[in-house]
Amino acid sequence: MNIFIANLCRKLTYRLDHIKTVAIRIRFSLLVGCLVVAIQGCATLSPYSDPTPSGEDTICLRWLDNIESKVEEYGIRDTEALRINGFPQLRVNRFLASIADRTTSSNDAFAEWLELMRQLGSAGIKFEFANLPITTRQQLVSIRPKTGTFDQALEVCGKRLNKLIINNAKHKKTLLERAQVPDAYQSWKRVVGFYPLARYVATIGIERLHRELDASFNIPLEKLPQQGQLIRYIPLDRGRLTPEYISAILKIVYDNPLGIPHLTSLQLQQLLAHFAPVWEMDTRNDTDRIGTVRLNRFNQPWIDITKPTVYVAQGYTRWHGKVLLQLTYQIWLPAREKTGLLDLYGGSLDSVIWRVTIGAEGKPIAFDSIHGCGCYYLLFPSKGYRAIPAKEGSEPVLSPKAITILSPHQRLWLRLQSRTHYLQQVSPMRDTSEIATLGYSLNGMEQLRSIPMPNGTKRSLYGEDGLIDSSARAERFLLWPYGVPSPGAMRQWGTHAIAFIGKRHFDDPYLLEDLLTQE
Repeated sequence: MNIFIANLCRKLTYRLDHIKTVAIRIRFSLLVGCLVVAIQGCATLSPYSDPTPSGEDTICLRWLDNIESKVEEYGIRDTEALRINGFPQLRVNRFLASIADRTTSSNDAFAEWLELMRQLGSAGIKFEFANLPITTRQQLVSIRPKTGTFDQALEVCGKRLNKLIINNAKHKKTLLERAQVPDAYQSWKRVVGFYPLARYVATIGIERLHRELDASFNIPLEKLPQQGQLIRYIPLDRGRLTPEYISAILKIVYDNPLGIPHLTSLQLQQLLAHFAPVWEMDTRNDTDRIGTVRLNRFNQPWIDITKPTVYVAQGYTRWHGKVLLQLTYQIWLPAREKTGLLDLYGGSLDSVIWRVTIGAEGKPIAFDSIHGCGCYYLLFPSKGYRAIPAKEGSEPVLSPKAITILSPHQRLWLRLQSRTHYLQQVSPMRDTSEIATLGYSLNGMEQLRSIPMPNGTKRSLYGEDGLIDSSARAERFLLWPYGVPSPGAMRQWGTHAIAFIGKRHFDDPYLLEDLLTQE
């Protein structure tokens, strides 16, 4: 039986066992539904059975199934990109799912889309493999197809299986139907929690929160409240690029069938360094310090504040028929310090994410931000753009100000509040040399998917549900009717639900197209 569906059923049943009597009928219906889907899936899951694959293809399929089986056994599934039932070499995210419609225009477009999903699949498998016990890894290496190293075998098998899809119209059709990403909400909670009524309560709280967050953006910089020592974090790589150079890079990287800006490693490094912001933290104690994520011997995360680090990644968004580049910057802090026993929002670990969306000509069109829980979404249009009201029935979006950068040599300066780490102000870099300054490194966000532990093994920062359990907040007992899994907890990329009213995701490729317009 399909491992994925069976495991999903088991997890749904386990989680629903914790719900009180009011949810018993819903649990039973979900379980029956899962069993029906599983039975149907047994007959239709693998498209490779028709026609019968060759000997080498069969070896690849069995090997990938063996890896998947071990990942399931040890409970270390990585959820940043989702598996596609029946295609073990592929994974999909919201962006790639959104451009499936573009792949039917030509064979080259479909092949490129397929290759991008294979790369996502290989990356996910490599992280999961690295997190397995060493004896299990050795066993999987020993039974790999005889085509070189583990990584080489993974690439060869992935490309072999991709060819089977390209050469079979039925496989293509099946893949296009299955390459989808569900939303990050638990809809059954909204049913049980009387969401139609709860949303009106949320509206009042959101309006109050927006007033609080917006207030600091209306205060002159020199009058911002300060509770501790200001510490400024500046990128160690201070390379700056000219607008002409950025524009020249982007003209080249868009030249491919899907119109996606594919950067080289050097180009990506240059752009990440160029757009890296300056973080200024109002620092009362160590919980207000930026650091590097570590795991202790009990697989519990902690933040090494002696090594300031900003974790970075590239992504894409869709903008009126074009694909735009997005650069993401994430900081981690030891905690959001609690104010007392009744503080629902404090707890272990905190994180803030800053994102830059770059137009095809090389200039930012917008900046936006969330915390690592998906909370506190803020939108900052660039000059020539403005925020538009959210669609009726959706959660309002806070857009405190537009951002204008007058000089290509200026970095954006982000001021964060003590304890809550709320973003208080954003502006081009100001010259205040009396503030203490520390340098930070840029590390790939993917490193968080496989972190070395003191005993020599590796584990992901995140659980199979994409959450960091140790960062759970008490607010989850209050906000569960809105369908967001464990509100307040830190979570993995791809699982950031950013609205309590309606449904909205930080990695939604249409997010900015829905919230922004050109003047």
